Amino acid sequence: MKTIRCKFICLFILSFVCIEIFGEENLYDVLGVRKTATQKEIKQAYKNQAMEWHPDKNKDPMAADKFTKINEAYETLGDPERRSQYDKFGYTSAKDHRQQSRGSPFGDPFHGDPFEGFFHNFHNFKFNFGGSGFTDSFIEKNEINMRVYETKILPESHQKPSILYAYAEFCYECVNLEPVLERLFKELESVGIGMGTFHAGRVQRLAVELKISRVPRIVAVINGRTSDFRGHVTLHNLRQFVRNLFPKTLIQPLNDEKLDKFLDGWEDNHMRGVFFSPKEEISAMYLAPAFYYKSFVTFGHVNTNADDVYKTLKRFNLHSGHKSLLMFNEDAQSPVASLSMQQISRSTIDEVIEANKFLLLPRISSQSYFEELCPAEVKAKRKKLCIVLISKKAEESERKKFRRYLRKSMFLNNERVRFTYIYEETQSNVIQTLNKNEDTENEKTMKNVVIIWRVERNHLSYEWLKNALTKEEDIYNLREELEGRVQQLLNSDQSLAFKTILPDFHNEHSLHLFIRILHRFHNWGERVLIFVTSMDPITVLTVFMAFAMMFGIGYFMSAMAAIEEEQLREKQPRQYKPRPPSRTPDQKRVNLYELTPDSYDTLVLNSDAGLTMVVLINDESGSKLLSKFKDIVLPLTRYSGLSFSFLRLESYIGWYQHLLEDSVGHKVRMENININNCIGTVLALNGIRKYYYIYQPKKARKWIRQNNKNVPSAIGMFDSDENSDSDQDSRVILVEELLDGLLDWFDKVFDGSQRKIRITAWPDLRAV
Repeated sequence: MKTIRCKFICLFILSFVCIEIFGEENLYDVLGVRKTATQKEIKQAYKNQAMEWHPDKNKDPMAADKFTKINEAYETLGDPERRSQYDKFGYTSAKDHRQQSRGSPFGDPFHGDPFEGFFHNFHNFKFNFGGSGFTDSFIEKNEINMRVYETKILPESHQKPSILYAYAEFCYECVNLEPVLERLFKELESVGIGMGTFHAGRVQRLAVELKISRVPRIVAVINGRTSDFRGHVTLHNLRQFVRNLFPKTLIQPLNDEKLDKFLDGWEDNHMRGVFFSPKEEISAMYLAPAFYYKSFVTFGHVNTNADDVYKTLKRFNLHSGHKSLLMFNEDAQSPVASLSMQQISRSTIDEVIEANKFLLLPRISSQSYFEELCPAEVKAKRKKLCIVLISKKAEESERKKFRRYLRKSMFLNNERVRFTYIYEETQSNVIQTLNKNEDTENEKTMKNVVIIWRVERNHLSYEWLKNALTKEEDIYNLREELEGRVQQLLNSDQSLAFKTILPDFHNEHSLHLFIRILHRFHNWGERVLIFVTSMDPITVLTVFMAFAMMFGIGYFMSAMAAIEEEQLREKQPRQYKPRPPSRTPDQKRVNLYELTPDSYDTLVLNSDAGLTMVVLINDESGSKLLSKFKDIVLPLTRYSGLSFSFLRLESYIGWYQHLLEDSVGHKVRMENININNCIGTVLALNGIRKYYYIYQPKKARKWIRQNNKNVPSAIGMFDSDENSDSDQDSRVILVEELLDGLLDWFDKVFDGSQRKIRITAWPDLRAV
């Protein structure tokens, strides 16, 4: 029984193995190629089959399975080693490879990475974009990783922009883009713009750094920043994208009128380069070198087909159909180098610019200029010398004499000798270091030419020339001493007199701090915009709603806290301040307080129960009114609930105006209130209960009786300065008479017969 069972199991296993072996579909048949097909034919067949059976393009229910088999077949046959194993042993290495990938986090490029859901749902399929195993593929030729990006592409982006292309397997759009990108990369290579391709799933750190959320993606890197290509992928759009990367002011458009001013701008320490081409649109062939040499050369462009460039072409004898490059130094009349032909290569342009990127007498205006003009050389026999003129900005005559000498100097074209100058005002730290070995102040000020041998970065050997360049006749003495000493140093391993460590040169080309701050904010804004636009709409909406909810909840909680605080304040008993004494300790005089923002709190806002009597005065009538007021209120000082004060109308007429407007419910605007008609008015203010009594002088009371107690009119609201003295009662009233009815008014206040005027809140005395 056991023997029969074992035979049955063995037969079952053998049948299963046979099915696996003989049932395996031939991979060459899957791709539709012969067994003798070349790698190029296999690649082309794979592309055709993949496009035909892609699940997104083919609605056949079996398309996904067919596409899987196509990928598996190409995974084996596309790799020469796997193809050789398949031809020898007949197994599909793609399956083994996938099984190993599942067991190792390094096998599957999408295993556990954040891009798993971005590229496609079928992670198990492999789309070998770019022709895996083919050395002629532009994808493999320009393949980069994170290390290359960090150490080469990003640092060089300040001189050389780069275009990066992110792709992935199982990407139908990537297949369609390949011919266009291949043409673009060939053009970029000829222009001198950097290129790079990377698999977004395998080089995950770089994909995260560039915020690649889906493929294919084209990203430019320039000036340390990234810029995404957006729009339909065509060669024209990609060319325009590359041109738009460069600053708009990198190359200035020139014509007959603008050329001379442009060439005369060499005092910024930059050479002048002028490109000529028969097109208005500046080619990337000019933009790329202009960007690379922007620290040393300022470039312009002349459209040779324009109407306003005839004089320029005739002046330099240029053909309108040719492409040309002219380089100018301090002499704007004739170029120091010229290049003109129908087609110009990038290498030729670089060769001309590199040989002429400095003026005849350049200025050391930054540390980078110092390192370029005075290169380091450790070996004494091969030392390179810098002859430096120390000059003030206003001393252009000295520099002109030095240039005249240079044009005739025997060392003008010597590669080991460089003539330059520095500004004494801007490079004071450097000059102080060089002057440390001079004994007297006279020696420091008289000598203005120094010979420098830069041994290492800032380690140098130097010595001053005894003859200074100050007068015209000094040029002959300087030439004799300088040329003799330089010749001696070049032909020997002799060192110079002094050694020092030089501080870094000040960068004279740096922007103002405020401009740099604006640029920094602009860069941050661009990065935020790029980050936001790189996200899908649902993510952006979710983030926006989260922020809106966060601020909404914060505002709601703040409002609720304010309401709760107000409720607690209302529930708590109010702390009132005791009234100040109304008379002096000897009981003979009245304590009269001036109503100011400081005393307003004690007398009105937080005063204890009672009334505060306030008389309104001006500077002219103040002394008489206050004297009369004191005499009247002296008997009332025995009541502790009364306080007495005065208000200067010149300073606080606005407070009185707001008080009256509140009294009439803000139905009347009292903008033209007349101070003269308010003098002698007395207010009895109850700060706690928010009401007051008002006393008007006799003249105003008469008006009140005749005008139905109209408060605004009674206080002189509608009187002007011209007619303020005219009234139905033409008799002139003296200042002392304004308070004649005050005692009777007090009696009415105390017996309750005087009408109260209620308000919603006391005006702020500080706000007027």
